[in-house]
Amino acid sequence: MSAATMFPDERTNRRRKVILTVCLVLSVVGSLTAVGIRWESGADTQNQLVRVMYAVVTDYLDKNEGAWPGSWEDLEQMPPSGYWYEPVDYPLVKQQVEIDFDPDLKQMSGQPPREFTAIRAKNPVLDYSRDPRLVELLNKVREYHGSSPEVKSNQPEA
Repeated sequence: MSAATMFPDERTNRRRKVILTVCLVLSVVGSLTAVGIRWESGADTQNQLVRVMYAVVTDYLDKNEGAWPGSWEDLEQMPPSGYWYEPVDYPLVKQQVEIDFDPDLKQMSGQPPREFTAIRAKNPVLDYSRDPRLVELLNKVREYHGSSPEVKSNQPEA
């Protein structure tokens, strides 16, 4: 290997630095653009609200001996605890999340997480079927309304 290959000239070094700088700038701009698009779409907010509603309804079932909430007002009466220790912004939740307030709980008790639709995002962007809060909610429904075994969050459904 010659000295020229091991030690490139100043012009080659400058060119490499410019190329690396341009690549770095493009990476940063691309990442910030992706974050901005995600932020503007409200996807993160919506996903968090769906998960909070899983926790709120799970606690509601516990406090009401397995009864499913009949309205938003029922949920608004729940004090913050557990996964959702901060007060819930219900006007925002109502804009982003749909809840079926009259589901067939017996049928729900036999549902795998991937088929659950009683609490869902209005504009879904994620698959919640492996979310531990959903699994916990379905296990709570089974505890009160079904005879199906508990669902494990780390095992795929058959």
